[in-house]
Amino acid sequence: MASFEFNPIADFVVLRFKCPECGHDNETDALYVPMPDFTAENHSDSCNSEDYEHECPNCGHLFEITLNNGIYGGDGEITDVEDGLSVEEEFPDNEDDYEEYKSTFFDEHVKDTIEVLDKIDVLDERSRKLLYRTLYANVISSMEAYLSDRLIQKVMSSEDTKRKFVEGFKDYKDEKIAVSDIFKHLENIDSRIIKTLREIIYHNLPRVKNIYNSVLGINLGEKIVISDLMKCIGIRHDIVHRNGKDKEGNLQDISKEDVLELAEKVSKFIGNIEYEFMFQDINPDESEIELPFE
Repeated sequence: MASFEFNPIADFVVLRFKCPECGHDNETDALYVPMPDFTAENHSDSCNSEDYEHECPNCGHLFEITLNNGIYGGDGEITDVEDGLSVEEEFPDNEDDYEEYKSTFFDEHVKDTIEVLDKIDVLDERSRKLLYRTLYANVISSMEAYLSDRLIQKVMSSEDTKRKFVEGFKDYKDEKIAVSDIFKHLENIDSRIIKTLREIIYHNLPRVKNIYNSVLGINLGEKIVISDLMKCIGIRHDIVHRNGKDKEGNLQDISKEDVLELAEKVSKFIGNIEYEFMFQDINPDESEIELPFE
């Protein structure tokens, strides 16, 4: 069995491999990538799966394929294949398609959050406060998923941005590569970049801001905006990892108004990023000054 990874914002993947029974070169149909559940609190809970079968056209051998996709990355498995597997990803054709994607996974989530807030008004106070904390954490999780997916989509969109990322990423600078391995590294550079981008901690907004600025020329916001969101991320950390309590053991008292305010704040944050991308497309020569990032 062979395992593989793919970009979570890909529309489809195509697998190519040699049949182990007859040696025939196989190519699957375009396999639809399932959508993650962006209402989940973590990657594992956000994963959705699709199962496929592929029959070798030469000998009839049947291969079983599974695609799993979550907020921080996609992966899959194919039976009876050990090596020589290549994965081609098919992405939305243009920025308008990505706008639809963003709307589906973030804006719709915010709308759903507001609808849920209205529906839980009839619950008792204890239940309401528990759900307020859960919804608050989910808004932050959706923001992090957006930052991850948008960065991956933009970095992988051109050789120039891929090169900027590779040349500027601190963890890559100390790696030693033998000359004899250069072409092997080049063959795997896309999957290496995607894997690295998935592993970035997206609630570390100062670092994420640095990468967006250095590689894409996009300013995520003024220091006061980032600082304010970091406070919200800290509250989300208490909700998810400390059962809703801060370091002193005090329960985070989240209200309906707090959730609505956060949803509006994050929507504005993401809207400003999209505006910068739009402005950059209109004025490609005007971009942020490149800075080294870690």
